[in-house]
Amino acid sequence: MTQYESREDFFGEYADIYAGAPYSDFTEEVSKKLPDLISHYRAGGGSLLDLGCGTGTLLIALAGSFGRLTGVDQSADMLRHAAEAARRAGVDVDLVRGDLRDYRGDRRHSVVTCTYNTVNYMTGAGDLELAARTLRAATEDDGLAVLDAHPVWFVERAWAGQVFVEQNTEDILEVWENPYDAATGRVDTTVTVVRRTPEGGWHRVHETHPQRGHDPAAIIGALLAAGFTSVDTYAGLDREPVREDTRRVWYVAR
Repeated sequence: MTQYESREDFFGEYADIYAGAPYSDFTEEVSKKLPDLISHYRAGGGSLLDLGCGTGTLLIALAGSFGRLTGVDQSADMLRHAAEAARRAGVDVDLVRGDLRDYRGDRRHSVVTCTYNTVNYMTGAGDLELAARTLRAATEDDGLAVLDAHPVWFVERAWAGQVFVEQNTEDILEVWENPYDAATGRVDTTVTVVRRTPEGGWHRVHETHPQRGHDPAAIIGALLAAGFTSVDTYAGLDREPVREDTRRVWYVAR
């Protein structure tokens, strides 16, 4: 089973765009706040596994807090960027290509993270439950799993059917279209990028990224069914309470 509907081009050529855009800002902010959250739960200090690690920003930022780092991602191109970034930073990271729904490593970890909407890419029937089992299988018995997801309301009201245009540099223009299927709750986000080439021409990149919202009740239920004994929810890593208008819900499972 390969994540994201066996799409070999998922975060394929677009990975090069992503690596050069300011998307790491979110992960860098997470890396500043996550240590306090881990300390609050008296976890950490051993090994960190980041599921959906992308370009490795979170792993590299937290390298000094853990004895061993492992990153898993479906995209070989994102892992290539993660390896290059780790090499530049002088950080030793084990990088594995794998699927959130069925990844099983050779060891368990004191902290497991799965952030920046990775859970929202679980769109098929049973995918959320499979992802929860992966998280539980990867987490030590006294360890911690930290994940986030956009709830259904945010996807329906602030995302679905919208078109977003971004121009992070004068050489790259991104257009994000978000057609929404109300029957399934799925948004088949399509990203189209036009990039200036060194020769002065233009190159087009086009990918589809299917996603859907997941409400707290569904995620908590899946995590408990997978074997976690408790799940706390927050509106942010500062542990503020979840409200009806919370756009991103954070989950801490033990």
